[in-house]
Amino acid sequence: MSYQEKENIVNIISALLISSIYSLIIYRKHVQGVFDLTEDFRKWGIIFLIFIAVSIVSRIIIYIIFHVINTIATQEDKIPVSDERDKLIKLKAGRNAHHIFSMGIVFAIIALSIGMPVYGIFIAFLVSGVLSEIVDNCSQLYYHQKGI
Repeated sequence: MSYQEKENIVNIISALLISSIYSLIIYRKHVQGVFDLTEDFRKWGIIFLIFIAVSIVSRIIIYIIFHVINTIATQEDKIPVSDERDKLIKLKAGRNAHHIFSMGIVFAIIALSIGMPVYGIFIAFLVSGVLSEIVDNCSQLYYHQKGI
């Protein structure tokens, strides 16, 4: 398995874990009555900003751990250089991810127009963002294995 494929698998797992754990924490606080997410949209903004910060810091730590473990396991300390094929794969995977995110936004707006509560659009943004990231990494895995 190539370095890029391992990295994509780590990205998928970390995206699912970070999003799930953070969402569970926020949901529990909502259920306990710490804050009301059905009416306080300012709180949603704060939650998203904290999620971005937590996600970035977590990803940095996960990448460092991944690189250390990969270096120990493979005895190779250099990260493989990206060539034109890798760049093409990232472009195609990014296109797929953008389509998924765009469809998520459109579905959220349609749902809002037919009566979904406003806080639902924030949940739709989060879900479509995580889904698009997973599609991006799965597409990269697929294209690497296909040999594009």
